[in-house]
Amino acid sequence: MLKSAFFALTITAVLTGCAGLPNSAPSGSVGVDGVACVGTPQAPAQGVQASDNPALMAMARLPSDKGGVCEAKVLAVTAPVVLYRVFDADKPYTRWGGWWSLQPPSGTKEQYRADNAICPEWSPLNKVVSCQVRPGTQLVIGTTQSAQCADGSIYPKTAQTQVFVPNDSRAGIVHVGACSALNDWP
Repeated sequence: MLKSAFFALTITAVLTGCAGLPNSAPSGSVGVDGVACVGTPQAPAQGVQASDNPALMAMARLPSDKGGVCEAKVLAVTAPVVLYRVFDADKPYTRWGGWWSLQPPSGTKEQYRADNAICPEWSPLNKVVSCQVRPGTQLVIGTTQSAQCADGSIYPKTAQTQVFVPNDSRAGIVHVGACSALNDWP
């Protein structure tokens, strides 16, 4: 009986002590697969407001290693917002693709690829354009989700903010306009 009481007291002390330890689970948000995201998306200072569109969110917020965004929110554009896109010049329809940035590209192509988890097979990243997203458009803004590429390499999640605009130029759906001239990049 004394051994049982001592054992119970010991277990209680251990459990009570462990309750005071910091939680080892990552703080912040988690992706759709329950794996922690990195950072918090930075929305434009003007021209957007919070919105809700679960179907649009599902198009952009993907599981680990699939690309897309991790932590994300849907925004409605209330005034033109300038975005930047690096794309494949050999496929002109990709000029109005879905994935954009709030800032013009900088640094090396390799660093841009790593920051935004863009696999080489997705785009050679050789042209850049800036366009305004039209008011009334809903978009998703989020932190970069990890991506596994065809060669087996993996780009990890980053705090880099990406913007998903539901463009499909081959179907005639384009939510951007007032675009700049195309420039080679880098």
